[in-house]
Amino acid sequence: MTSPSTIIDVVSDRLGVARATVAMQDRMLVTSGHRQITGRGRSARSTPADAAALILAVAATPLSGPGVKETAMNFERYAGLVATDESGQPASFEIKPLFNLGAGHTLQVGLAGIIAMLAEGNHRASDLIEVFPKDEPEDEISIGILVELETPTPKARIHFEIEQRKSWATVDGETRQLELLSRAVTRLDYLPSPGTLENYLETLPRLGTGLWRPSDLTQTRRFSHETIQPVADLFRAEKTK
Repeated sequence: MTSPSTIIDVVSDRLGVARATVAMQDRMLVTSGHRQITGRGRSARSTPADAAALILAVAATPLSGPGVKETAMNFERYAGLVATDESGQPASFEIKPLFNLGAGHTLQVGLAGIIAMLAEGNHRASDLIEVFPKDEPEDEISIGILVELETPTPKARIHFEIEQRKSWATVDGETRQLELLSRAVTRLDYLPSPGTLENYLETLPRLGTGLWRPSDLTQTRRFSHETIQPVADLFRAEKTK
């Protein structure tokens, strides 16, 4: 676990939102019961699930500007979205360290699992994706992550791009350009449960019995490993103390 204050610092910096605003949103998560309090002052600690909750709460705020009073509502609209495949069935990641999240896990659980996975560090490509060839000692790996939140109908997607590369040494021992050995791209959709979707539809203008007029204005908000990795590094540093 790591300090809530340091997570607030990183999320504020990477998402470009004033620290005071992020701190207020974190407090709203605490008072609404979406983030647990562990310790006080300098002894306070957070979990990857707490970090995931804060990232989602900040990222889900309206495009026109952070709505601190609606933090809990914005968080709730996205945190409980369910991992779903293209056919609409409960699904999970094809990434081995995330198998244990289970089919139909929620968006918050998925993001927390990714943070915990990255906090472990020192991953081998073949340990993440089954189809990757067995790693050699000189192989390197890069992990790209993109999270997208859609509104007004709450939907989300998490994209992974994992590349395995081999480094080649020159005669003088210096490393040259890396050679791409393999690339895996995977995506998981997160959709509202039937009950959640029905509650949302009830807020739309009706065209007739059982028919609703969808909004013609849609927005997509995105954040990536540029935010997730620094947050994960906080937990990794905590483990090495």
